[in-house]
Amino acid sequence: MTSRILAPVLSAFLLPAIALGGLSLASPEVRAEVKSAACKVTAFLASKDGDGSIPADLKFLEEQLRDDQFAAFKGFRLLEAKTLKLGLDKSAVAALQSGFNLRLSLLGEEATKLKLHANLTAPGRDKPLVDTAYKIDNNGLLLVGGVRHLEGKVFFAIHCHGES
Repeated sequence: MTSRILAPVLSAFLLPAIALGGLSLASPEVRAEVKSAACKVTAFLASKDGDGSIPADLKFLEEQLRDDQFAAFKGFRLLEAKTLKLGLDKSAVAALQSGFNLRLSLLGEEATKLKLHANLTAPGRDKPLVDTAYKIDNNGLLLVGGVRHLEGKVFFAIHCHGES
């Protein structure tokens, strides 16, 4: 008789808890919150002249440079690379020798994505070329550019990874 009474009572309490997620049988995933990020900013020139090879210092971009969006370009040359350390809501600036300035800010994270803000300015221009907030996978790569240059177009590769 006790088991007949106990079964409906237990199911009356446990079923709603399990259905609503109040009772977890598996251990929850624990993730540390991202408080900073290290970002590598690479400026490179893409030109129509060249043999189609990708130099060793740009090999990390080979997959992107072989994509259709770069089909018109046959030459690639590293202009400059800088590493930035971002704090939460604290920006860092990559002042490039070409006169371009890239300001990056870490805004936080959402799921496994980093939330960043990028502001790219060019020499002699009042308005920024890019001023946007975006989300990207941790260790993801963002390509910005296509800025006209005497020898082709300048692109910027932004690769960031979050740190707890």
